[in-house]
Amino acid sequence: MEKIYTALGLMSGTSLDGIDASIVRSDGEKFINIEENQYYKYNDFFREQLKKFIKGCYDKEYIDKHNKVYNDLQKQLTLDHVEISKKIISNYGSKIDLVGFHGQTIIHRPEKGYSIQMGDAQLLSKILKQNVIYQFRQKDIDHKGQGAPLASIYHYNLSKKLNLSEPIIFLNIGGISNLTYINKNEIKSQDTGPGNVLMDEYIQKVKNQKFDKDGFIASTGKINKLIINESTKNDFYNTNEKHSFDKKDFNYSFIRGLNFEDAVATLTYYTAKIISDFLNEYNDTKKIVLCGGGRKNKTLIKHMENLTSKEIVNINDFGVDGDYIESQAFAYLGIRSFLKKKISFPQTTKVSQSITGGELVKNY
Repeated sequence: MEKIYTALGLMSGTSLDGIDASIVRSDGEKFINIEENQYYKYNDFFREQLKKFIKGCYDKEYIDKHNKVYNDLQKQLTLDHVEISKKIISNYGSKIDLVGFHGQTIIHRPEKGYSIQMGDAQLLSKILKQNVIYQFRQKDIDHKGQGAPLASIYHYNLSKKLNLSEPIIFLNIGGISNLTYINKNEIKSQDTGPGNVLMDEYIQKVKNQKFDKDGFIASTGKINKLIINESTKNDFYNTNEKHSFDKKDFNYSFIRGLNFEDAVATLTYYTAKIISDFLNEYNDTKKIVLCGGGRKNKTLIKHMENLTSKEIVNINDFGVDGDYIESQAFAYLGIRSFLKKKISFPQTTKVSQSITGGELVKNY
């Protein structure tokens, strides 16, 4: 049996709510043990500052122009990662071998040759006194890939560990949604478009609430089918060649004029329709395994069930906490990267060849 490594994975998603942290033991292949999961909530002031910076950032030049603000935010973000890391490692009580540090995506522009994740890996390594693997996306982009989705190889080997019947699709609904199709030794992956982003941003803007808990607001509104029909003719819906997305690729302006409940209902149905259209392309797949925060939106999932006629199940039903799949994935990818194993593939990111990725900051 290959050596088993213990890794801490850290992930902060596009919702900007905080940091997910997971400790995973693995050989970088099919042996996977999920040891610990913890969540760290960003304080409201920092979250708003980070959100404001990301909203204004449309290119690399913006970061160069606002370098001091970027560096100040990066330092605070890294110290927040230090705090949750110390807490989860202390709770675990045993030594870890490395940290898989994703950081916070500021802008994702693979077509321009970059994807920028905020986070100071050197500072994290120095304070924690740990090996840190970071910069998971850039090597893929340098080899003509999209740098996303990256969790696919973790979904694949987790499905084998759980002995799930195939073909099967893992669907992660975070700010952006993505899917991984698994059938025997075949694996395909792609972003499918908006997940929670449109619903969350609209609700935050209008009511200063973070999200629609359980999809309750959406369940009280009326779906405007005329707007849905018009919106499905827009540029996003007809950009089939797009494989990965930045949250700035989407906006909710098409529901302007609707009352609050009807707007949320329409955005929720719109999101479900986009995801469902992608799922329906996989005719051989009857079962969808849900991960990510969007799996808790009962109205969204109900729409998807009606639009796909597929069985949609929660990954929690298999004893795995769906809130932490991505942080577990970056612990796992950290191990694979450390071992120089492949982490992205032509069928998952459109990279020109299967390659490893990530950079190591060694703890001396």
